[in-house]
Order: sequence, then C-alpha cells, then structure tokens
Amino acid sequence: MRTGMDYHIHTYYQRCGNETMTVPNVIRKLEECGLTSVAITDHLNHLGQLEAFKYIKRDIEDTKTDIDVFFGVELNFQACDGEFAYSQEIHDEYGFEVVIGGIHSTYTDSQDMAEVLDIQHRHFMKTMENPLLDALVHPFWFGRGEVDARSPEWWETLIETIPDDYIQTWAETSAKNRCAIELNVAAIFYYDAMSPKFRDNYVDFVERLQKAGAIFSVGSDAHDISQLGRTDYAEGLLDALRVPEAQIFRPAHR
Repeated sequence: MRTGMDYHIHTYYQRCGNETMTVPNVIRKLEECGLTSVAITDHLNHLGQLEAFKYIKRDIEDTKTDIDVFFGVELNFQACDGEFAYSQEIHDEYGFEVVIGGIHSTYTDSQDMAEVLDIQHRHFMKTMENPLLDALVHPFWFGRGEVDARSPEWWETLIETIPDDYIQTWAETSAKNRCAIELNVAAIFYYDAMSPKFRDNYVDFVERLQKAGAIFSVGSDAHDISQLGRTDYAEGLLDALRVPEAQIFRPAHR
C-alpha cells in the first residue's frame, strides 16, 4: 500500500532543481500527488552553498500544508576518500532534520569491476558509519559521461555480481546505524542512461539487501516539478518485496 513518502527533493534555491522547484510549488504539487511525509534535501557540496538553506527553511516554515515536511540536505564527498562539507556545528546551527548523502562518482577510469566496487564500498561505509547521516543516496548511480565510458553489459554484470560479503556488510551497517539505503526513482529506476537489464538486476540487488536486513528510504530525486509523485514506484517495490515496517526509514522532527 502506498504511504506517500519522498525524502529526496531538490529546489531552485541552489540552482540544482529548475525554476519550477520553489518550495511553495513543490509542496502544492506534493499535495496533488497525495504524499504525506517528505523532505526537501538540496545539495551542500561546499560551504559556500550554506546561505541558501536559510531561504529554503524559511519557505518550508511559511508554506501551510497538512504534509509532514522535513528540512533536509544532501551531501557529497568533496574528493575521493574525502569528507563531506558538514559538521555537528552546521547540523545544530541550521537544524537539518533529514541528512542524506553519499558517493556521486566512480573516481576511476578503470574497467576493473573489483576496483570500482572497492571504491564504492569505502564510500558507502564512510557514509553509513557517519552518525549525522540518515540515508545513503542512490548507490550505483553515475553521471551519463561515466556510464557511457563503459558498455551496458559491463554495468549489468557489475550490479549482478556484487559479492555476498559486501551485501551483508552494507545491510548490517545500515541496520546497526539506522542509516537507510535509498531507493532512488530518478537516478536509478527512471534513469535512461542505464539499460532495462541493469534496472532489473538492481531490483535483485535491493532484494538481496532486504533479505540481509537493510533499512530503506524512498526518494524521487526530483529536479523538475513533473518528477514529483514518482515515488509510488519505489513504494510498490517495498511492498512487492514484503519489506517490513521496521526496515523502512521514517524521520522525526527535531
């Protein structure tokens, strides 16, 4: 049964979402789509972007709605094996309620799957072991340029042959730290850079994580108003895999 969650939404304030993605526009569209619990999570890639979050927070507070709207942020590593532009002090000063983040690159030109997986593994673990984070975003999403540098079959095989020990470690770390692994609609399930077989293999990847006990979150990763409301796909997948409520991330207001 659809429950109306979306914990990954961008805005125009950081010029990540397009001009349709103002907070009032987003909330009105979410109301039309019947969502009930959401987070606005624009990018914080460097400290120079912090100022815009004051306006995002202001507009969340000023827009009246029955939807439960959380003030959030998405973090990205500043370099391979680097850090997030984030700290306990920023967390407390700005009052972020949902903090998501993770790796946004392969950080290598290698065609060696073991090398690519090792880099992803290190950054997944660093994300999920960070006590300030609530969710690991879109595991195994990569920009179109990186996708096109390898064959469709290469990506299909990569996601299909992830070793069991990685799956078990990621799931156990997710459950232990209550850091969800995101089911991302735009970056994975609606992403036309990847083949249909890759997306089918990704569902199998999610099922492996589910059986190992991982926690999951749901996000549209919307950058345009038309992309809101698509999280019914991810929620349908949770239902199809019979993911219990205890394995579904739900935030609480600070």
